Amino acid sequence: MCDSRRNPKRKATEIAAAATTTGAAQGARDYQMLLHEALAPITKDELQEWEGWCEVESEPAFFNAMLRELGVKDVKVQEVFSVDENYVATLPQPIYGFIFLYQYFPENYENDEVVDSRDLWFANQTTDNACATVAMTNILMNCKDVDLGTNLQEFKDSTSNVCTPLRGHALASNVFIRSVHNSFTRRMDHLNADLFLETEAADSKKMSRRGPAKKTKKTKKHKMDSESGYHFIAYIPANGSVWELDGLKTRPVCLGPLEDDVHWANLVCPEIQARMRQFEESALSFNLLALCKSPLTIISENLARTIHAFELLNSRTNRLGGWQSLVAGNEQPLRGDETERLAGFGIDSSDLVKAEVDPEFKKKVTNPSMEAMELFELYSDLVTQQKSLMGEYNTEIAFMREDDDRVQGRQKDHSPAINRWVQRLAEHGVLADWATDS
Repeated sequence: MCDSRRNPKRKATEIAAAATTTGAAQGARDYQMLLHEALAPITKDELQEWEGWCEVESEPAFFNAMLRELGVKDVKVQEVFSVDENYVATLPQPIYGFIFLYQYFPENYENDEVVDSRDLWFANQTTDNACATVAMTNILMNCKDVDLGTNLQEFKDSTSNVCTPLRGHALASNVFIRSVHNSFTRRMDHLNADLFLETEAADSKKMSRRGPAKKTKKTKKHKMDSESGYHFIAYIPANGSVWELDGLKTRPVCLGPLEDDVHWANLVCPEIQARMRQFEESALSFNLLALCKSPLTIISENLARTIHAFELLNSRTNRLGGWQSLVAGNEQPLRGDETERLAGFGIDSSDLVKAEVDPEFKKKVTNPSMEAMELFELYSDLVTQQKSLMGEYNTEIAFMREDDDRVQGRQKDHSPAINRWVQRLAEHGVLADWATDS
């Protein structure tokens, strides 16, 4: 007679083995599903729904792409390689503000003189990784002559009468601004940001259980923690003074009054140099960006002036005998009646109407004692100037295309291809061979 107890034991073993196999298979499927989701391209809807903020590199191309997406007109971000006064003077003017990137350290500024800043638009940074957009927005909102576009203008109007922390909260909660900020990110960037925030929250809970840390005396030299993050702050001229706008400070800090015939950057440069000297022993890297009037706009305006100058000169020379033979082979490169070509250089009829001729040039052209050869010399100079401006415009367009390539390269996610390549290597035993060899 068979022992009836053996069958249940066998069945239990089989069930346990089956459960183990099923669990392993389910785990593998779950892993593959999670991996697939982590590597999938992020959609526009997901980008808008995600409430986090990713870090933005201090790359002018990215900031310029953000400006275009935000709808800001005729502003360009350029990298500044020196804070020397002569170098700053070569940047496109006007300079609306500077964005400075440095490794963050807390500062004592409460003893600084408090200057009335009520007319400034200033927002605090209320969420991690938003400092790049906070700094740029703090500059743009104080530019009186800049077209902010519909969305940013509405945001400025809606936050004009709220306190600085609530402005920061409104900025952090604005889906349009946040989506533009995150437009360079990939799904893995989002996952890393979420993981970092989760870890930071867990560490904060641990620290709160330990109680407050002991206070230590501050030193003039700041010894940086290698884990300290980098931070963007802004500098602007506004309301007769130069200001530092740091979203992590409770208020704007006045650096001093504007002076006649002195570029406002002259007050900022010593401040930036002082910050850099504090860390000269640490060999840390810094970065400085300038928000300037777009060179394309400046070139278009200058081209419109040359066209107006040609028209003034032609009205003076059309009665001169032999003038056409004199200018033959050296024709005007760009005329006011070439509508399509003008559009290619960002010029329309209203720009030609607004264009003003240099008073000194006008004085020479209208001088009745000017000889034909003297007028021809003016004409030749105009031809040279116009050709040069057209070349500068095309060069700037080429720079913009290079920027677009950088942005597209940053947005392109190679993770799925790399993962698939590694899987293929594993299937062919290459990874196992590498592991054995090492």
